[in-house]
Formats: sequence, structure tokens, C-alpha cells
Amino acid sequence: MSVLCERCLQGHVLVGTPTGSFELEGSAYFHLAPSPGSKNAVVLLTDIFGLKLVNPKLIADQYSERLNCDVWVPDYFNGVLSSY
Repeated sequence: MSVLCERCLQGHVLVGTPTGSFELEGSAYFHLAPSPGSKNAVVLLTDIFGLKLVNPKLIADQYSERLNCDVWVPDYFNGVLSSY
């Protein structure tokens, strides 16, 4: 019995172009808060598709804009799409 459904492994790609950047020698995606001086931050964890998929970068950008805070997305798959 599998704990993952078929759609879990298919994924869905969001439309858009990320506006953040890769920091820490490419080990994390970062979107700076729109207003300088923000003292808050969010760490966004990805699903099994990692940062190879554009979705977590676009979501990080949206969170940063809406919450006015820095958003970090660690690349714990080292740029490789998970083969789960």
C-alpha cells in the first residue's frame, strides 16, 4: 500500500517568473522583504520536487510581498529533482 497518491508525484507547475535570487552559494532561494527594515522572516520548505520546480520560488515571492518579510527556501536537494 502506497501512502502517496498518483497526483502527489505528478505535481503542477505554477505560471510566473521568480523575482528573488539564490543566496548562500546557491543553497537557498531568497526573496527580500519589499520594505527595508523588516525584522521578520519565513523559512519555506519544499515538497519532494524541491527548488527545481518554479512553484516554491513563486510562493516565496508571494509570501514576501504579502507578509512584508524576507523568505528563505533552503535547497536541501542540491538543485536535483527528487527521484522519490
